[in-house]
Amino acid sequence: MLLTLEQEAKRQRLPMPSPERLEKVIDSMDALDKVVQEREDSLRLLQTGQEYPRPGAWRRDIFGRIIWHKFKQWPIPWYLNKRYRKKRFFAMPYVERFVRLRFEKEARIRTRKKSLEKKKEKFLQKKFPHLSEAQKSSLA
Repeated sequence: MLLTLEQEAKRQRLPMPSPERLEKVIDSMDALDKVVQEREDSLRLLQTGQEYPRPGAWRRDIFGRIIWHKFKQWPIPWYLNKRYRKKRFFAMPYVERFVRLRFEKEARIRTRKKSLEKKKEKFLQKKFPHLSEAQKSSLA
């Protein structure tokens, strides 16, 4: 109803009356969806003991990344199934070097973000010294 009202207001080139209602409805629907999802998860845990809706396992792909592989039923056994055997759940030895490089890159990015946050904090304390003193006294 609200989306129809919004489209009609656009068509008539008028402002939508109280557009904040749309945001409120979206927020409340997200909250409802979260509650329903939590209930489904808890019911599944009670009935099957499975955490995820579709069972699976953590596996390493051909690039060395650890991924969640969802199991699915096959009409023939896995060892006879050509399509399943094409999937590679292992990384070749030459991939280990690139996995290490990816970890190093992620560590550099995290370190850079932390140092940037510290630099911003120091800048703000230097720019607003009276606020940092007020925070210290309020914490004590």
